[in-house]
Order: sequence, then C-alpha cells, then structure tokens
Amino acid sequence: HWSPSSKTALAEAELEYPEGHISKSIYVAMDVVSPSEELKKLVGEGEEKLKVAIWTTTPWTIPANMAVAINPELEYCVVGAKEGILDGKSKLLVATGLVETLE
Repeated sequence: HWSPSSKTALAEAELEYPEGHISKSIYVAMDVVSPSEELKKLVGEGEEKLKVAIWTTTPWTIPANMAVAINPELEYCVVGAKEGILDGKSKLLVATGLVETLE
C-alpha cells in the first residue's frame, strides 16, 4: 500500500484511518551500531557518534525498531548537527537529496 501524499509505504492499519485523520510524524536520529570501514573514516575518533536520520508517521513503532534500511540507489552524506541539536557530538547520515529538509 502506498500514500501518494506522503510518498511512503502504508501499514494495513493505516488504511483504516477515518476520513480527515492527520498522522503525527517525527524525525529520529538512530544510532549506527556497526559502521562500515568507509563510515568510520567520515566520523572522528573519540566521543563523536554517527546516527541515521529517519522520518516516520508511525512514531509508536520506534521502540521496536531493530534496523534502518539504506537504499543502495541513493547517495548519502554525513553532516554535522546544528548547535543545540542532538548531543553536540554526533553527526548524521542523511540521504543527500534530503539534507535541506532537515535545515
């Protein structure tokens, strides 16, 4: 199932929402637990951490998330977070075409 308005996949439960329902969405920075050697080169040593920026309209599923899928057809970049965002020591892995949406 696909949502043309949000351009995302829909769960079956989302098909049953009443007319006029508005889904709350959130951005989340998920920890990268096992970075590849290439990703390790992009993040400094020490206290700096790498997180993956995700967006979801199903925030209640976040506690059960076990992984983040990365699209091999997209280009990604590592960006620093603005002051006051995250913990001040983390960088974000973001699809390059979506960086401006996070600014």
